[in-house]
Amino acid sequence: MTSVEPNPPTGDAVQRSGAKSGTFPLISLAPWAVAAALSVFATWFATQNATLRSENASLRTERQLAEIGYKMAQSQLSQRSLLAEKMINDLGHRLRRSEDLARLKVSALAPAAGDSKEARVIAIWDPDQQAGLLAVERLPGNNDTEDYQIWVEDSAHPNPVNGGIFHVAADGHAAVGFKPVQPVANVTAFALSLGKKGGGAKAEGAMLMIGR
Repeated sequence: MTSVEPNPPTGDAVQRSGAKSGTFPLISLAPWAVAAALSVFATWFATQNATLRSENASLRTERQLAEIGYKMAQSQLSQRSLLAEKMINDLGHRLRRSEDLARLKVSALAPAAGDSKEARVIAIWDPDQQAGLLAVERLPGNNDTEDYQIWVEDSAHPNPVNGGIFHVAADGHAAVGFKPVQPVANVTAFALSLGKKGGGAKAEGAMLMIGR
């Protein structure tokens, strides 16, 4: 009796057999891929959102400080330099126009040493003009043998850069325009010292106040 060989399975039969034995079609992975992509996007969006909130909060803080510094400087009755007058007027125009203040660096200086805990000092720096405005309240007045000196810290300079000297009257108020003696491209902090009349080329001793 002649035996009959079974016909070999066709391609369709092999595919159906593979499906029955547990091989998943590629399309079944699509929902997992979409879910993974959505998860990655959600994480990225949350990170970006948090960064934007942080940046907006920082800008709001700088704007508030700029407004306080402007009011402090504007209220000074003592004679101001032409540079200070120019910067006060320029800052006022910016604030009234609600102009973006992001390019300005605004810092509140905090006491680092000495008896200036009640003082309020705000530095406003304009990198384009390479000049700044210092608004001061309740800073102890200096005598005729001493001067306050402004220092600008920059990452490109190993030592703080001299920003000039100024005098504070007995009422503790001042509005000072300052300009570093060397160009500064990346200002990281401002500081105040109290030293000999006429100031010095290099910072000596502890700083009275500093703000980053």
